[in-house]
Amino acid sequence: MVPASDASTGPPSGPPTGTSTGTAQPLAWRWLLVPAVAQLLLHLFTNGRYGIFRDEYYYLACAARPAIGYVDHPPLSIWILSVWKMVFGDSVHALRILPALCGATLVMMTGALAAELGGRRWAQMIAGSASAIGAVGLVICGFYSMNSFDFLFWAGAYLVLLKIVRTGDARLWPMLGALLGVGLMNKIGLLVFGLALVLGLVLTEHRRHLKDKRIYLAGALGVLGLLPYVLWNAANNWATLTFIRNAQTEKISDLSPLEFLKENVLEANPTTLVIWSSGLVWLLVAKRAVRFRIVGAMFLLSFAIMVLQNAKPYYLGPSFLVLMAAGAVAWEGWTQARKWAWARWLMVVNLVAGAVIFMPMAIPILSLEDSVTYMQRLGIVPETGEDTPVGEAPQYFSDRFGWKEVAQTVNDVYVGLSPEDRQKCVVVATNYGHAGALEYWGRNFDYPTPVHSFHNNYWLWGPPPGDGEIVIMVDFSRESIETIFGEIVEAAVRVEPRARESEVRVLVCRGLKRPWADVWAKNPSFI
Repeated sequence: MVPASDASTGPPSGPPTGTSTGTAQPLAWRWLLVPAVAQLLLHLFTNGRYGIFRDEYYYLACAARPAIGYVDHPPLSIWILSVWKMVFGDSVHALRILPALCGATLVMMTGALAAELGGRRWAQMIAGSASAIGAVGLVICGFYSMNSFDFLFWAGAYLVLLKIVRTGDARLWPMLGALLGVGLMNKIGLLVFGLALVLGLVLTEHRRHLKDKRIYLAGALGVLGLLPYVLWNAANNWATLTFIRNAQTEKISDLSPLEFLKENVLEANPTTLVIWSSGLVWLLVAKRAVRFRIVGAMFLLSFAIMVLQNAKPYYLGPSFLVLMAAGAVAWEGWTQARKWAWARWLMVVNLVAGAVIFMPMAIPILSLEDSVTYMQRLGIVPETGEDTPVGEAPQYFSDRFGWKEVAQTVNDVYVGLSPEDRQKCVVVATNYGHAGALEYWGRNFDYPTPVHSFHNNYWLWGPPPGDGEIVIMVDFSRESIETIFGEIVEAAVRVEPRARESEVRVLVCRGLKRPWADVWAKNPSFI
């Protein structure tokens, strides 16, 4: 509680008269270590089976070119990767250690959310286990990206918010603002949390905090964290806004609210539905949870905002962690009587079954072929959340195959050129996945690097050198570049059935019709 000496510095920091704050419980960290360590070890022992993921190649390319902003993300995760790979290298195993640690930390934080809501050991264990078997911990934290860090920031923000609304301690607002500011340096999706928080304050009894100057200091700290990325965008023609607009209209699937919810149920693991749905109901209607009603309102508001934004379903994933915590607390209370003890064990069995059933669809435990067969038997249709073709395997699996093989094919084409042509040759790839992979594997081959691309930040890194006498174009269609080159020859086709892009064409092009600067200026691909 706020000391009496602070009472005159702003609005009352304690709860309204007659309302119980509840009591936070100690963290049952020994119990939470069981699902946290189990998930961590599972990642560490399986992370090398399928190879590096498409986006990881791009992040490595970004990490080789540190900046305060990129077309499709702020810089924090890239700065972390830049330092990490200098110390530990960039092998597939080295790349996956940090996200695996994030996943284990999320298990502990979900338990901490339950403790803050008043949950004892059983509630914390159930909440942590529920988070451990969902797509958040298993898929998102199975490869390096900004998302594993983003989920930590969401969970941390919810944890601070719960403490504020439980105790009324307004001194914690600047801490929340600073946390959001750092989080916005990683991913701007936290703006949804901020908007939902403001609306939630207006709609609940906690609107009284809007009279406290410390909440505005929190807002200023959040904006301060985003400011460098805003300045970068101002200097780069608001590239991120173009990227977001193109992604929403041309890339991300247009889902109805029901379809959006359906995907989230699958991603959270269907066996956790009984937990997080109970948590939402408990937050919205239970007398014991009246102080935490804002969190239930924020979930509904975040859901509505993301549906209206045409966001990918997994963006809502971190909000399910607080619902799982709330649901576990609710179930702990409902089953407190001895005659209902069996229901607790039934919940444990439910979660164990959920882990066993859905784990092969999230982690590369099986071969890719066996994983596909397994999903087909369960009737699971893989979704990317994007309007792009998919194969039989989900994208988060299939986009880990074929990259070194493409690099080998490009190298074979390059070596087949005359010595004079090799001296003048450059390589251009259709998207950041191919460009990043070719740069990564280029150290094993002879073709020239860096590789160039029109896609996202590769476009900002500029056109190739030279006058375009000899260009190897990777995964372009002939029709898309006929206006750029005078001669186009299909030199090779790489077929990899396991990869999402199962056929990759390698073209040797000659006679650039316009200077590279002109071609580059007219062909940015921000999507």
